[in-house]
Amino acid sequence: MGEIDYQNNLNRAQQEAVFSPDGPTLIIAGAGSGKTRTLVYRVAWLVENGIPPERILLLTFTRKASQEMLRRVEQMLNRSCQGVAGGTFHSLAYKILRIYGATIGLNRPLTVLDRKDSEELVGKIIKAKKWDKEKDLPDKKEFLELLSRLVNRGQTFEEGLAKSFFENGVSLSKLKEVNQDYEAFKRQHGLLDYDDLLSQCLHLFRQETGVVRKLSAFYQYVLVDEYQDTNLLQAEMVRYLTQGNIMVVGDDSQSIYGFRGAHFKNILNFPHQFPGTRVIKLEENFRSSQPILNLANRMISYSKERYSKCLFSRFKEGEPPCCVELPYEESQSQFVTRQLQEFHNQGIPWQEMVVLFRAGHHSFNLEIFLQKEGIPFKKYGGRRFVEGAHIKDFLSYLKVAHNPMDVLAWERILKLLEGLGPKRAQEIVGQMTICPDWVSRLKCLSRYPRLKSQLKGLSSLFQNLVDQPDSSPTQALETIWEYYQNLLPGLYEEPQRRQKEIEEIIRVSYNYTETETLLGDLSLEVYEEPDGQEKDQLTLSTVHSAKGLEWKVVFIIWLTEGRFPSSQSMLDPEEMEEERRLLYVAITRAKERLFLTYPQSLSYRGGGWQKNDLCHFIADIPEDLLVRQGRSVPNHSPLIHSSYVSEISKEDDDGFSKGTKVFHPLFGNGVIQEPPQERKVRVLFKRYGSKVLHLDYARLELG
Repeated sequence: MGEIDYQNNLNRAQQEAVFSPDGPTLIIAGAGSGKTRTLVYRVAWLVENGIPPERILLLTFTRKASQEMLRRVEQMLNRSCQGVAGGTFHSLAYKILRIYGATIGLNRPLTVLDRKDSEELVGKIIKAKKWDKEKDLPDKKEFLELLSRLVNRGQTFEEGLAKSFFENGVSLSKLKEVNQDYEAFKRQHGLLDYDDLLSQCLHLFRQETGVVRKLSAFYQYVLVDEYQDTNLLQAEMVRYLTQGNIMVVGDDSQSIYGFRGAHFKNILNFPHQFPGTRVIKLEENFRSSQPILNLANRMISYSKERYSKCLFSRFKEGEPPCCVELPYEESQSQFVTRQLQEFHNQGIPWQEMVVLFRAGHHSFNLEIFLQKEGIPFKKYGGRRFVEGAHIKDFLSYLKVAHNPMDVLAWERILKLLEGLGPKRAQEIVGQMTICPDWVSRLKCLSRYPRLKSQLKGLSSLFQNLVDQPDSSPTQALETIWEYYQNLLPGLYEEPQRRQKEIEEIIRVSYNYTETETLLGDLSLEVYEEPDGQEKDQLTLSTVHSAKGLEWKVVFIIWLTEGRFPSSQSMLDPEEMEEERRLLYVAITRAKERLFLTYPQSLSYRGGGWQKNDLCHFIADIPEDLLVRQGRSVPNHSPLIHSSYVSEISKEDDDGFSKGTKVFHPLFGNGVIQEPPQERKVRVLFKRYGSKVLHLDYARLELG
C-alpha cells in the first residue's frame, strides 16, 4: 500500500472508509472518532493511487479546516497537493460564478458584501422610507438574519419570512418593499451578499446544464466534511457536482446549526438521494473516558431521529460525570470558580479547562467571580476580526480602487473625513456615480473648498492607486496604509493594537496576486486574529463556539429548563431535538472530568424569586451514570417535562383571560386572543404574530 502505513495508523472502521470503493459513501463519525484523520488518509490514498489532485474536490465549512487537512496530506505523501480544490461551499460558489457567472447575467467585477455591509445597506433603505422608528418592523439585523435563514432553506421571501412572522398586512407590504429595494440595489451596483453566492450558483447549475456536465466530469471524487451542517442549497450543490463518487462525513447527533438554515435531514436522507450508499460508522472515541461516553450515549439515545451508534473508548476507567444543584446563580459561580482553582492547584493548566453555556450572557455573573479571583480567561465569540471598524475602513479603500461603483465603500471612506457627515457623504457619492471614469471622479472631490486639504490627500491616494494598475494587493494595501495611518489615532482608541491588526491583513495579502480574490476571501470568511504567544487561560465559550474542541475538565453551567434548553425551543419539537444534540456536543468536549451545574432559584424581572428545574435531558438520566450533588433533584418523567414551574402549584389560569395584556421575555408585549384551555393560551404579539403558549412553560407576565 505504498509508503503510508494505513494498517497501524487507522482502526478497522477508518480503514474501511479510507479504502471505500467507488460510489456513494456516508461516514457516520461519532464525536472524537477521528473523522479528520480519516478524511486526510482518504485524500492521501486517492492521490497515492493515481488520482490527480486537481480532480479531487474537498468541501469543508472553514478554509482553515481544508488547509490543515491538505497540509497533513502533503506531509504524508512528501509532495504538494495544492491542486486539490479545497475550500468552503461559498468560496467554491464564488470561484464558479467568477468563471461562469456572465451566462446568467453576473458581470465582473463581483463584489461580495459582508454582513456588516448588508446591515448598513438595509438600514439605509429602512431609514430612507422613514420606517426606522416603526416597532412593527424588524430592525436591519433581524431582517437579514431571517432573510438568510429563508434563503438557505430554499424559500422565497413571500412564502417564508413574511407569512411566518407577520400577519399585519401593512407590515407585510413594507417588508416586501424593503426586500425589493435591497435586491434591486445589489443588482444595480454589481453586489452579492453571502447568501447570494449559493443561490446564484444553484441558479447557474439549473440553467446551464453544460456547466454542470463540465464540473461534475472534472471532479472525479467529491468529499464533504461536516455534512450534518449543510443546508438545502449546499446539499443540492453536492448533487450537481458529483457523478457518483461522493463521500460525505458527519454526525447527525452533532447537527446544531438549524438557526442558520442547516437542514438536519440532509444526512438522514443521503442514502435515499444516492441509492446504493455504503454506510460506515466510526464509533471508537479517542478523546473521552468511558463514563463520560456512557452519559452521552444514554442522553442522545432519546433522540427521535438518528443513526444508531454507541461510542466506546479505550479509557475504560475514570471519574463519573457529576450534576451539582446550587441555591442561586452566585452559588453556581462560586462553586465553579473554586473547583477551577482546585484543579489548577493540582497541576491542570487553565487552558485545559473550559466553562460552556447555551448563550453568551449566561457567563456574565461567573466572569465577575473569575475577575475577582484573578483567574485569566478568554471568551469565545464576540467581535469578528475583519468586522472591526478600523479593518473595514482600511479595506474600503481597496474595495473602491477595485470597484469604483462600490458606493458603500465610498461612503465609509468619506465619512472618515473631519466635518463630513452622512448626508454630505451621500451627496458626494451620488455625484460621483454619474462620473464616467476615475479622472472625473477625482475632479468631483475637488468641488468642496471647505474640505480641500482633506480631499486633496484622498485624491492623491487614489491617483497613486490608479497610476499603478498592475500592482499587487500587497503593494496597494501598503500605499493605503501610508495614508490611513495618519487618520487612525484620531479615529479610534488603542491605535497600536489596531495597527498590528492592519499589519496582519497586509501580511495575509502576501499570498494573493489578485485583489478580487483577496477581497472575496476576506468577505467569505473571517481571518482569525493571531493569538501571538500562547497564554495559559481558562476558556469560556458558548457550546456552538466550542464544537470540534476538547478539554480535560469541562463545566456546563445553567442546565435549567428555559436556559438549556432555551425557552424558544419549547415552542418547536424540532428545535427541542436540536437542543438535545447541542448538549450532546457539550458533553463530548470533556476528556477526563465533567460537571453539570444549575441554580435552583433565580431573581426575575419585576422582583422576587423563581424556581428553576433541571434540564429534562439530564433529569431523565439514570443515577448509575451520573453522580448528583446538592439539594434534592426533581423527579421528572421522561414523557412529561416541566419548565420554569412556580414553587406554588397553579390550579387556575392566574387571571390570563381574553383581552389581557401580557409580556413574554422572548416575544415581548402581546394580548391574549382566546381563553386558556388545558393551560394553553393563544397570544397575539405585536412583532411576532400569533403564538400558542403553555402557561406552565412560557413565563408569561401580566402586562
